Amino acid sequence: MQVVGLFIKPQAGQPVQPQATLQLQQLTGIQGDSHAQVGSPRQVLILDLPTLQAFGLKLGDLRENIVLDDGLARLRSGQGLQIGQAFIRITFRCEPCAYLDSLQAGLIKRIGKQRGWLGMVVRDGTIAIGDTATLLPAQFPPMPDDAKSRFYEFVATIPPGKVVTTKDLILALGVTSAHYRVIPSFIKRAATSLPVHRVVAIDGSLLTKHLPHQAVLLSAEGITLEADRVSSHDYWQPIHFHR
Repeated sequence: MQVVGLFIKPQAGQPVQPQATLQLQQLTGIQGDSHAQVGSPRQVLILDLPTLQAFGLKLGDLRENIVLDDGLARLRSGQGLQIGQAFIRITFRCEPCAYLDSLQAGLIKRIGKQRGWLGMVVRDGTIAIGDTATLLPAQFPPMPDDAKSRFYEFVATIPPGKVVTTKDLILALGVTSAHYRVIPSFIKRAATSLPVHRVVAIDGSLLTKHLPHQAVLLSAEGITLEADRVSSHDYWQPIHFHR
């Protein structure tokens, strides 16, 4: 596989800008791109030329970062993609969004799961158009495409004595802020073995409406509450997400 296009999106919601090279930063993403954020599983969007051509699209139309000459169908969650010295962990398929129908009527429905693959940067490196991209065997845990499954898998990894705010949860799941409203339903449907009591509100306050015994469970793990809030000292930091 070979790189045939590179783009960055300096501001969310804006068109991408073509680049001759991209600087990838470990754990963070693409330098200068609006999706560069520690802890996010959607730091890079990868597409290939045949997919764009199949839907009558030009390079950059889907706000992708890296376009390959071929091979998108071979990518799987958990695999690694090496381009030069840079190394990308493939996470999950990018979901269609309303923007697509502004390109072509009905594109959301037609494109389905061919929107591209998302990834995280696990090793620094500069990549350029013309570079060879090598797909490596799976070496990371795969991530589900749906947000609910990612929620359950991620919550299971929150260590005892730490909490994750709903803001950081949105980041870790790689979803939009619209998902704040479904978090309570995810909590309600969680298996009793999952430590959902380690999820707190944006300001660290408890979610007692959905987790009536949350204070007791957190106290048992050594977390001290102040005015029914968890101190930021006990927040699990995004640098540890998806490690």
